[in-house]
Amino acid sequence: MVKVLPVFFVVFCMIVCGCPHRNEVPESAYDPELVEVAKAAAAADRAAREAEAREQAEVVEEEQGECDRETGGCRKGYICWDSRFCKHGFEDQCSAAGDKRCHKKCADNGDCPGDMPFCREIPIFSGSDRGILEKFCVSTKSKLN
Repeated sequence: MVKVLPVFFVVFCMIVCGCPHRNEVPESAYDPELVEVAKAAAAADRAAREAEAREQAEVVEEEQGECDRETGGCRKGYICWDSRFCKHGFEDQCSAAGDKRCHKKCADNGDCPGDMPFCREIPIFSGSDRGILEKFCVSTKSKLN
């Protein structure tokens, strides 16, 4: 009986007094100025997202080097380090590697000139996920070998 009395009292107060202002809509919820500001902010946000999507969709022109993977451009005994790896089945998701310069082919470090003293075996990709290992001179030690 002692536990029921406080619960009964709270329920009685709720029924008799009711919840003040529960069925009144706050004035600020339908403030026309607020609605216009919210619409303008949403439109600006949408325009910014659309502009960003257009920028990302544009094809970025590749940097011009002394050679490229399609046309070559290196003399005999040299290879163009212009590699393009694409995930299998996702040809639109590619990443480029290399410096688009002609590198001397080599068997070991002794074959390399002073400005590119390290002979490394590095995979060259031609727009797929299958590369060809090529040995050529590079200027820094490669993590690949």
